[in-house]
Amino acid sequence: MLKKIKNIFKKKTFSCIVWDGKCMKYLELTQERIDEINNDPKYKEWSVTINEN
Repeated sequence: MLKKIKNIFKKKTFSCIVWDGKCMKYLELTQERIDEINNDPKYKEWSVTINEN
């Protein structure tokens, strides 16, 4: 029962490679955060690639 309750509040994350123009990072990001990086002008130099393996 507790596991079902936890799953309700758990956000789906994706393994991603984030390139900020200087270094590459391997992160677990939510779709909301990926969209923010892709659309917010303050992240214009950044790119996010979702690892689909």
